[in-house]
Amino acid sequence: MHLLTQTGYTPAPGYGRLLGHPSPIIASDFAAWFFLFWAGLLVVVIAMPWATNRMFRHKDYLPWLMLLAGFGTSLGEPMLDLVGHLRWSQNLLGPAFTNFGIPVPILIPPCYALFMGLESYWIWSIIQKGINKRAFFMMFAAAGISDAIMEHPGVLMKVYEYYGHQPFEFYKFPFYWSFTNGAAICTISVLLHFVWPKIKGQGLKMLWVIPLGIIGTMIGEFGTGFPVFLAINADIPTWLQWVIGSATLFLAVALISVLGDLVCTESELRWTFWGLFKSRFMSPSARHRYIESIGWTGIDNPPSSAWPPVRWVTAPASSPGPSSKSPGVRETEPVG
Repeated sequence: MHLLTQTGYTPAPGYGRLLGHPSPIIASDFAAWFFLFWAGLLVVVIAMPWATNRMFRHKDYLPWLMLLAGFGTSLGEPMLDLVGHLRWSQNLLGPAFTNFGIPVPILIPPCYALFMGLESYWIWSIIQKGINKRAFFMMFAAAGISDAIMEHPGVLMKVYEYYGHQPFEFYKFPFYWSFTNGAAICTISVLLHFVWPKIKGQGLKMLWVIPLGIIGTMIGEFGTGFPVFLAINADIPTWLQWVIGSATLFLAVALISVLGDLVCTESELRWTFWGLFKSRFMSPSARHRYIESIGWTGIDNPPSSAWPPVRWVTAPASSPGPSSKSPGVRETEPVG
């Protein structure tokens, strides 16, 4: 086993209380191997034959493209480690790569393939079947809670640590990450909803799915997480870090509301939180049967993927003739 003992760097004063690598924490060998599989490798290994079957037997390239998108998204991990104050145990398998002076363990690429790849694919598939805004928020909650469930063993077993003062920390895990990670996963899914219909079946153009992972992750993580990242890297009292950091929670909820407005319909499928949560762990056939049990007819009913969205297009209230148009208002035809 190669150890993560590459020397990092200590940023100049003024960048918050960042600590360099290698870290002083050392996980047990059992913890290091257990978390490698727990964080995503096991599910990804199981999913690869399914994705391969979809590609060769059904000409469905999207599962593999989303796996690759997830792997590629892991390149953003050292940025989040730096601003979010995360350090890895020294004795993990790796590094997969090093950036920002941070050696990233091998467990991270499959972890991202699971959450930013397969979970985003799962949410996209739910959007295609129809989901209302209330259920979309439940789906966001399911993604955030599953992130906390995945991460807790890692911090408790000292595979890694969030150091320094961390707002909303509970049992060593700062729960603002459930909000930012959930927002990132949902953002990728919504981007996929609008992009995939335009490139599906168009050869190499389908590879444009791959960068959606890191684009959506940067929007979700930094677009909602910047208040808490700024707060914990500033020389300010802890109580003020909590006050400023709380804006991250509100921004994540606001982003999910906007995303919901883009893709939610008046779907009458009887989604529940528990149903959305457990369906991610089902086999494709079991998930199919479950969704049929809540009212799905077997035919997808996706919202429009036209851009700009229909609700963003402004049309005149009445236009009996050319002379009645308001200046600067352009008539548009309904989309979809």
